[in-house]
Amino acid sequence: MKKNYAKTFMVSFLLLAEIWLLGSTVSAQVTIAQWTFEGDVITPSTGSGTAALVGGTTATFATGYTGTGTGGRAWNSSTYPAQGTGSGTAGVEFLTSTSGFSAISLNWDGRHSNTSANRLRVQYTLTGTDWQNFEANASNAVNTVGGIDKGFDNGRFIADAGDTWYQRGADFSGIAGVAGNAAFGVRIVTEFVDGSNYGAATSTSTYGTSGTLRYDNVTIAGIGSSPMITASPNNLTGFTYTVGNGPSEVQITTLNAFNLTPASGTVTFDTPADFEWSTNGTDFFIDPGSVVYENGSFPGNGNVPVRIRLKAGLSAGTYSGNMVVTGGGAPELHVPLSGSVTSGVEATISSVILPRFIEGATPSNQNRVPFAFHATLSDLLPSSTYKYYNKAVASSDGPDYNGAGNCIFVNPSTGTFTRTTSTSMTTPGQYGEFTSDAAGSYAGWFITEPTGNARFKPGNEIFMRIMLNDGAGGSTEATRLTTSESVKVLGFYTNSADTTGTAIRGISNFAQKNFALLYDNTAGTDRPLYATQVEACGIEFIAGTYAEFYASTVAGSEGSWGGIVPNNNANGVKRVEERSLATGAIVSNHTSDNGVWSGVDTKNPSGGTETVLVINTTLGIGSPESEMGKIFTYGKNLSIELNQQIKGTVQVVNLFGQQVAEFALNGTFANYTLDAPAGVYIVRILSNKGMVSSKVMVK
Repeated sequence: MKKNYAKTFMVSFLLLAEIWLLGSTVSAQVTIAQWTFEGDVITPSTGSGTAALVGGTTATFATGYTGTGTGGRAWNSSTYPAQGTGSGTAGVEFLTSTSGFSAISLNWDGRHSNTSANRLRVQYTLTGTDWQNFEANASNAVNTVGGIDKGFDNGRFIADAGDTWYQRGADFSGIAGVAGNAAFGVRIVTEFVDGSNYGAATSTSTYGTSGTLRYDNVTIAGIGSSPMITASPNNLTGFTYTVGNGPSEVQITTLNAFNLTPASGTVTFDTPADFEWSTNGTDFFIDPGSVVYENGSFPGNGNVPVRIRLKAGLSAGTYSGNMVVTGGGAPELHVPLSGSVTSGVEATISSVILPRFIEGATPSNQNRVPFAFHATLSDLLPSSTYKYYNKAVASSDGPDYNGAGNCIFVNPSTGTFTRTTSTSMTTPGQYGEFTSDAAGSYAGWFITEPTGNARFKPGNEIFMRIMLNDGAGGSTEATRLTTSESVKVLGFYTNSADTTGTAIRGISNFAQKNFALLYDNTAGTDRPLYATQVEACGIEFIAGTYAEFYASTVAGSEGSWGGIVPNNNANGVKRVEERSLATGAIVSNHTSDNGVWSGVDTKNPSGGTETVLVINTTLGIGSPESEMGKIFTYGKNLSIELNQQIKGTVQVVNLFGQQVAEFALNGTFANYTLDAPAGVYIVRILSNKGMVSSKVMVK
């Protein structure tokens, strides 16, 4: 949800302005850095800087300040010191450079829970490491609720009620060294109320370490000393309409100017060719516009709202560029604009390779294994970059529900796999990206990590859903595509039921980051039993979240893969197929007519996670398989498993006839590490029972 950040800041700041600006105008105040916590992140929404927890506090995210009627998100800190300890040490910290700015101020919206501390101290640093107390009082700070002053106590901000939002501010203009300081920062920490103990925000409550202090719209501002032009918001996205129905809806960016030189002159702005602008909301232009300024800033209240829209008559596609603002000696300002024109045809999902089963457990799932499917998305904007994430839904979920589960995003062009536990179209790392082709189509892999959500209860039938933005830089879900066929949830159990399954893993020569698909028939027809990525994909799969067999044996082991297969499966696994990361095409396959792989029977298993089925498709070829046993490799590990006692010598020869290794063999089993380049080799066993050989692959 979008907040009116400017309004939030100005409401509190106007109160401060009456006290301390001493002839300066409110319009001269510029946001240096602001943290709004939208998208559940602690990176600044405006400017640059860092936010951190100090003194052992922890934090989550919660509903933000609703005083402007918009809400949004806030940073919700907790785990404060025990009663009688740590006064002035625990809270939150914000660092940003004030270089080029003077008259520095801090402004924030804060909410106390009933049991949180009722005294807050602002601290500041001039070095980035040494902290000093700010002495808040009626002449240099604001502490209000709904415009009512709540006052100060020995330099601290007072809270006299819990579950209440306070509007607070502090003026640093009288403190030497704050202005123009690259190492400036502030902390907001809790302090004792009486010198030895914390008091509770609500007088009828008792202070507790789990009390919460919520922060929103944390803003550090100042007066710039150099010519500057700003725009708020500083980028506009989501302009859109269908072919023949333009122009798009209007969006507004407001220009402000400070310290322009010479004192009077003209500022010009120019929009990209596919956008048009207006200053009155009625007359729109594509030619450059201009604004006359006086006394170094814009006339009137200093604000110039520029209304922008995507012009009519465009063909389907995405459109982007920068509105460029120049003049007054200020650095050139670029305001990114992006939008799209759609064909009016809804996007579709088709050609889905959708496995029949997925692992699940509720209310906690500590045995997760990754689940993959392949799909083609069509009727998209041509040659456009889309943000996306994928989840799972139940048949009872509404069409606008975004689903459950975590995502592992697959980027076939870079070979990068990215896991996230939260999703958002606004936060990098919490969405994936792909680019449609010239026909408006994209085919690729999607991976879902089942969580403890109720939708992943064994026995449930769930559907895969993919959320897309508008393909034009938008930060909201514009399209939701859902598979027509469902996937059945299985739990890891040893009993025979249609809700239970057994762990399975593979040893293979498949290329890492390709995909392994399991079928209950040798032809690979119908839907696969399961599909997952081939390791190593670069993600750290941790035991306690992921199944132990997967975390310890599969994850990070080149050529390995792992998943779940049903306990009720009379056919077993008869085909293991390798498919390409880039295209989804079949690369290789291995089959077993009876579902038995080197003695491992995959029919109607009952292993749960205790007895893992292991399919080894790296077994050697040639005579050892039938005469003496088998020879196979896994990475650089050479294994020999014989059906009789042998005493002799093992030789490893490359395809040029050069011997690269030799080992003594005495018994039925041997395991060696090969110090040899990747490639195909001949392994020979020389013994009193004759010679046998086999080709192997070293990776």
